[in-house]
Amino acid sequence: MDKYFICLANSYKRGGRCIAGVEVLVNQDDHWEIVRNKDGSPHWIRPIDQHTEYGEILEGEARHIPLLSVVKLRDVVPCPHNSHSEDVNYMQMTTIGMISGNHEILDLFTDNIHSEIFYTTELAISPETYAMGNYSLMMIHPENTQFQEDPTKNRARYRMLFSYHGANYDFSITDPVFYERVALQPDLITSLSDTYLTLSIGLEYEGRHHKLIAGLLIPSNKNNHYPFEIIHQGRLQEKNVCPFTKKEISNCKKAFVVPSQGGLSLCIKNKDGGEHFILLDDDISIEPWERINLKKALIVTYIDSMGKEIKRLRLTVPTKSSLLMNILNFFTN
Repeated sequence: MDKYFICLANSYKRGGRCIAGVEVLVNQDDHWEIVRNKDGSPHWIRPIDQHTEYGEILEGEARHIPLLSVVKLRDVVPCPHNSHSEDVNYMQMTTIGMISGNHEILDLFTDNIHSEIFYTTELAISPETYAMGNYSLMMIHPENTQFQEDPTKNRARYRMLFSYHGANYDFSITDPVFYERVALQPDLITSLSDTYLTLSIGLEYEGRHHKLIAGLLIPSNKNNHYPFEIIHQGRLQEKNVCPFTKKEISNCKKAFVVPSQGGLSLCIKNKDGGEHFILLDDDISIEPWERINLKKALIVTYIDSMGKEIKRLRLTVPTKSSLLMNILNFFTN
């Protein structure tokens, strides 16, 4: 069965990402409505990658899924685990558009059922509480928010202090986009007061399951006349094309095609131990695991209808797959 959800969390998770959101129904007119549980709370979904150690989504696949994306999961199979009742396995994950994020919309995703965050007002829960629980995701609109630098981390990391239903909380922030925003706009730490938080229970760490801020959403001031309509990215406009630099080529240990939820991607493993992924252009005829010479590839930067830059890989010579296909067509026609 295929399912759709609005992405409300794309956070750090054991070397990859944790993606989660509220399930929605999408009709043929591209209008959406929230799926709710029997108690009226939004029904959450957390896709789990069956091929990674902790179910984390690979970094190269996850970075293309911003918050408020409408995500389609193909062949969904529930795989709940104690409090992580929202976990599902899937075959493919793709984004089909975005939704607006003003107060009117974000209020629909908030949890009006649980007065305490994940069973208690503590910062973490025990494995016993985790084993008996039945939910691990919720969105809230907190009060009295304040950011505080986390002294236990080697690099700049923040916690948020806030109030919810009369109780005070202090959670770590694991939303990568938040840190990107702070790097570009440092005064955000002191100026941001109105925000919605996606909260999650993490995997066991040092004998406890810690409560985390997995997504931080700043409401838009724009009023959408059609608030329940999907905003499609539309046709991509090509901005520029450039080859890989000599430094990138010399630092490349190997580059090969891998299957991903967003299509096929090029995995580039560097000699210094790092790796990164680039989605392939849709018209490339190629098979997974085929090796690619970076000297024969180009990076294409596109602009979508919302002004966002998207990078794709383009090849300057035919691949082995396309050559074989041409030979086969020659002898069969």
